[in-house]
Amino acid sequence: MAEHPRLLLIVAQSARMLAQSARREGYTLRVADCFADIDTLDAADRFLKLSALDNLEAHQWLQTIITLSDDEPCWLICGTGVERFYPALSQLPAHIKFAGPSYECFEQICLPEKWIAILEKLSLPHPPTTFQKPQTANSKWLAKSAASWGGTHIVEANLVAESPDRYYQQYIEGISGSVLFLAAADDIQLLLFNEQFPVNLSLYNFSLNAISSGLQLDLKQQNFLHQTLQKLTEHLSLIGLMSLDFILTPSGEIFLLELNPRPTASCQLLPDYAPIISWQLMSLTGVMPETAVELPAKKRILWFCFAPEQINIPADFDWPEYCHDLPAGGSVIDKGDIICSLMLDETEQNNAHRLATILVQNLAVAA
Repeated sequence: MAEHPRLLLIVAQSARMLAQSARREGYTLRVADCFADIDTLDAADRFLKLSALDNLEAHQWLQTIITLSDDEPCWLICGTGVERFYPALSQLPAHIKFAGPSYECFEQICLPEKWIAILEKLSLPHPPTTFQKPQTANSKWLAKSAASWGGTHIVEANLVAESPDRYYQQYIEGISGSVLFLAAADDIQLLLFNEQFPVNLSLYNFSLNAISSGLQLDLKQQNFLHQTLQKLTEHLSLIGLMSLDFILTPSGEIFLLELNPRPTASCQLLPDYAPIISWQLMSLTGVMPETAVELPAKKRILWFCFAPEQINIPADFDWPEYCHDLPAGGSVIDKGDIICSLMLDETEQNNAHRLATILVQNLAVAA
């Protein structure tokens, strides 16, 4: 393959992780996301701010990408949000090359009816699923929205009206897990087994609060996930960094949930030196990077710090070094929104809640 352009576009709800990786790897970088965090702006050569994705139309998302490119040959890598806007990728001009799966692949993954049909065709276990609201008062059924992310769309089925945008899955008790993997030419490398922590499971608040690497799986479970992803990769021609969400029951069974067809937040749990942009681009050539199998088993946790009440971000605040996705001074963070993220290693992860609480207190004092 001819040498690819060194100009890279990154478009995501939050682009900081991908932007910093691209900067470390020497790319000229243009970024669009919804937050314009300080560390994202520091990494980007050019930046455009996106409206909140729920308020954004596909043609606006596409026009932002075209504007960023300025008619120059470039690669495009998309993060969170591409699940909703992927049909617009078929309208990209020729000078913009998308580094990711095909349109047909997105369609099979992002439309729940097609995704569940694939799991059943391949005899892969998943929670009982229906596309009509279950006629039961049992709260053990969950309503989910298609093309959504972060768990915010998951609610008790009996608390919402039936909608064509929703599908319904039986609630299965267990650990919420994910596997981060790299796919190339019908081959895969498993990178990390992760545990996902919701904000408050007892209140059915499934919003993602934290992700920790180093989920302990026995050899049988690891082999099952490897064989599962091999089947899915061959069937769907998967390409690039992705993650598969699943439930691990107390008895050790695994039930598959969603496949996220993009680099996900769990990429941040890889070592800082992991060249994830190069991996993503190399996967397009059908070459599996050998470095993907040489990762140290160092446990890390990514913790999202939520605002317990509306917070005004003070100017020139002295952020701790473990804080990322830093809002600009003068920003207003509404109650329940994420202030920033904390990246902690194995020795600190038990203190994540305490460190987040102290951070909120310090922000309030400084304001």
